[in-house]
Amino acid sequence: MRHKFLYALFLSQLFLSLYSPLHPLKVQERLVILFGSVAIGLTISNLTYLYFIHNDFGANEVLFSLNSRHSKYTGIPEISVTKVMITLWTLGSFLHTVFDLTIWHIKALTLCRYGGLVNEKLARMGRVVGLFIVMVVMGLGGYAVILRATHDYKGDGSVSEEVEESIKNNEIYDVDVEDKRSFRFLLGYLVEFVLALFVYYPIAVTIVFSGVLGCDGRIPVLGGRPREVKKEQIYLQRKRESKILRALKSGGSEVNGTDATASYGRVDSFDYFDENQIM
Repeated sequence: MRHKFLYALFLSQLFLSLYSPLHPLKVQERLVILFGSVAIGLTISNLTYLYFIHNDFGANEVLFSLNSRHSKYTGIPEISVTKVMITLWTLGSFLHTVFDLTIWHIKALTLCRYGGLVNEKLARMGRVVGLFIVMVVMGLGGYAVILRATHDYKGDGSVSEEVEESIKNNEIYDVDVEDKRSFRFLLGYLVEFVLALFVYYPIAVTIVFSGVLGCDGRIPVLGGRPREVKKEQIYLQRKRESKILRALKSGGSEVNGTDATASYGRVDSFDYFDENQIM
């Protein structure tokens, strides 16, 4: 039942991201972002593990255990939580979310859209840059996964000691296709991925949308909804002014049933909103 719930939650998140056909990011771009999200999660997880090994931080040192007293009654095995797990579930998931938001804004050309500078050339550049970043992350993550899988295998024919020695000596290990590997650690990666996608990401998006970090709508991206409201107010004000000016030039005296001269008055009588303060 729990697996069905997580599967349904993931599908709902995916379909929500593919919802509007008016969004500048189409299905192909969203799939690239999804692959990049999976790749960055694997990269962060395995590079963190290798970093702990390189610095002898005790990657497999157990901090505490879950369900240690009730495992024989519930049938659920005891779960040992290590230093690497805590690091991945906190800092790792946060960095994963930051990458997802960053690659999203790069491919959507968010900063360029704020300045009205978007054209086909810039849009193509944003897609290429985003794809390049995702490909680099996938390559780095793939190597990290193979390296850790080779290190974790402890059975016959294991080369774990050679891999660990190369990591501690800052050497690039020459991966051999015939090396035996263990990929059991990928199950632990799912926890980091679920936390990043369904916990940290919604929190980060909510904070960005609320604009609490945007200095009352003055900072792009972080300005959130308050910034968009102010931009809409500027647009409506300019639209109203242009309509009144056209009416005055054409010699009309009424706009929308009101006296144009009386409603317009002097130009400096308007309470103008300074656009520079929300650059």
